[in-house]
Amino acid sequence: MPDKSRHGKGKHPRHSKKSKALIRQVNAPLQQQTDVTPKPAAPVEVEPAPKTAAPPEAAIMLRYPYVVGELKRIGILAGIIIVALIVLSIVLG
Repeated sequence: MPDKSRHGKGKHPRHSKKSKALIRQVNAPLQQQTDVTPKPAAPVEVEPAPKTAAPPEAAIMLRYPYVVGELKRIGILAGIIIVALIVLSIVLG
């Protein structure tokens, strides 16, 4: 019996976007260490952001533009199924 196929094993390793990002994060500190002139860090004053109870409705709708249409479609399908079950229970019962 022949060995397993070697299809997909090329000269270069395949990396997903996630692994490429991890590789860049690992290599970034190495590149920063080559700079020999340390710069003093200036104190930064940051005001805390005001806490809001919930995001505005417009922001929610921008993140989920198809929710209303999908909910209508689900409601219509659920109604059809319930009516079909009622009709079947009357006919078969």
